[in-house]
Amino acid sequence: MIVAFSLILYVGLTCTANASSTPIVSIDPPEVKDLSPGQSFTVNITITGITINETVGHKCYGLYGWSIDVAFDPAVVNVVDATEGPFLKEIQETIFASPTKNNDVGYVMVGSLFMPPLPERGAEGSGVLATITFNVTGQGVTDLHFQSSKINTKIEGNNIAIEHVANDGKFMNTAAPLILSTELIIAIVAVVAIGGGLALFLYKRRQG
Repeated sequence: MIVAFSLILYVGLTCTANASSTPIVSIDPPEVKDLSPGQSFTVNITITGITINETVGHKCYGLYGWSIDVAFDPAVVNVVDATEGPFLKEIQETIFASPTKNNDVGYVMVGSLFMPPLPERGAEGSGVLATITFNVTGQGVTDLHFQSSKINTKIEGNNIAIEHVANDGKFMNTAAPLILSTELIIAIVAVVAIGGGLALFLYKRRQG
């Protein structure tokens, strides 16, 4: 498994793409909110815009491996688990690294790559790389932030990093402002008035 990660993280050259087709790694849905402590939710790590391009200087033979490191505020959410999505597995069997998570610091790392022998072409298009399950631990707002995201292709036997954009996600469950109904306001005023009258009566009685 350590060898698997060394393959994913190796950077030799860089596979570039046209601006119109730059791959994007994202958290989907991009925003989750209004869940109480003790409830759970899942987000997908998705990828779009992976192409096979044999143009000289812009060669990309699809996706062969990936790894991500997502940070979060552990006072607001904790990671429960992370599982592999189907994007690579639809092409060929993969080596999926068990998630490394730390709910004290607040991060989860996970990755996957093809099992050798490697296919002639990697995965292309769009799909789900992984699914992460979180448990809500408190009230607040936290980014689900990509501390790192690495995706690679293979060119002439070398692991080549693919330039891409990473879009963070967010979780929030800040308490909504208290809105009092007219009936409740009248009831509170009545209680205060009665309490004040009773206090004045007892004071006068004590003085008399």
